[in-house]
Amino acid sequence: MQANTFRRFGIFGGGLFFAITGMAAPFFTLYAAEMGASTLEIGLIVTSRALLPIIIAMPTGQLIDSIGPMKMLQVGAVLLLISLLNTVFAISVPMLTISQLFMGACIIIMATALQVLVSTGDRETRNKAITTYSMWMSGGSMLGPLIGGLLASCFTLPAEGYRSTFIASAVATTVFMLLLAWLSRRYPHPVPEDGEIRSILSFRGVTTSYRQGIGLTAHRPVQFGLVGTFIIMYIQALYSGFLPVYLDQFGYSAFQIAALLSWQGLAGMLSRFVIKALMRRFSLERILTAAGLVAAICVVLTPIAAPNAVLTYLLMFILGAAAGVNLPVSMMIMVDAVGENQHGKLMGLRLLVNRFSQTISPALFGVLGSFVGLTTAFLAGGAVLVATMFGFSAYASHMLRTSAANAASHHPPKED
Repeated sequence: MQANTFRRFGIFGGGLFFAITGMAAPFFTLYAAEMGASTLEIGLIVTSRALLPIIIAMPTGQLIDSIGPMKMLQVGAVLLLISLLNTVFAISVPMLTISQLFMGACIIIMATALQVLVSTGDRETRNKAITTYSMWMSGGSMLGPLIGGLLASCFTLPAEGYRSTFIASAVATTVFMLLLAWLSRRYPHPVPEDGEIRSILSFRGVTTSYRQGIGLTAHRPVQFGLVGTFIIMYIQALYSGFLPVYLDQFGYSAFQIAALLSWQGLAGMLSRFVIKALMRRFSLERILTAAGLVAAICVVLTPIAAPNAVLTYLLMFILGAAAGVNLPVSMMIMVDAVGENQHGKLMGLRLLVNRFSQTISPALFGVLGSFVGLTTAFLAGGAVLVATMFGFSAYASHMLRTSAANAASHHPPKED
């Protein structure tokens, strides 16, 4: 099979993967609440999802560079199935925490491998594939919650409805695993050197992979992309962990919450159609900064919009569009800075930063919400994010001016 065939699979696989996880994810916090978890406990449980990714992010990227993305996708699919089955049979909050550890590991492995698959080829081919991948990812994020919401609404008892979404996700994961097994037999897997895998997984190998990954931040575009995506993922983690619980307080049904999250995914998918037009008028750095600022403002406005369904739909659409612009733009900024043979490490580093933000977000928000309530937590947290984005915007403008000045100094005008 040709390289573009596997690139297309990375795009399609991204949509399918995010549909599977999106089918179950919106109901996890509601399921935990049904089992008696407090706001603080929910925050800590969601935080656990990001713990393993922080540890394995860089070795995952290095393994993808060594043995190829298809084999790592198979590993991630197995972890996803274990997580979902553990959730189905969970009878206590600690069991739910364990399932989230597996979910976190699965997401870091599969998301990194999928992004490496679509980040091959020349710059034009790569950017087009990244944009299409992001659109399919948003499409999956739209369809997943909608399907899960329909399933959950078929049951009288909320807990049984939530459990049904986990079962359906597990079945879909099994089908995905069979597809991966068939395609993997046809993929030209890299052949690692003798002892290379053992070396990567050793303590010294892990520390070396982190050192090499952190070394990529010497590139200014990598720094820029990491900061921009950190803020967006912080907001995304906050919403995925606490928005269902918050909207539940205003009487939103499970299907309404799922429909809102699907609406957000639709906005992310539609935003891809305007990226090319934005790129013709603005630099990638300015687009990324604006998307982060818009998303931060949405957090502040959430308590104002939540009592009104129409305003909530409007707010979620704007947030989804901002997040939808962020993913492809941040990836484009970063992959242009390093060689293709380092894309595994780069995507591992990117997702490491994402998971770090997703560790901080629910933990801090859970603590804040348990003391002052979710409404005040949204207002205070959003205000801090808006202030942070203004600071980042000022920093970005300074860096752009500095880069332009440096470029001008290296290419002085010719004398007449």
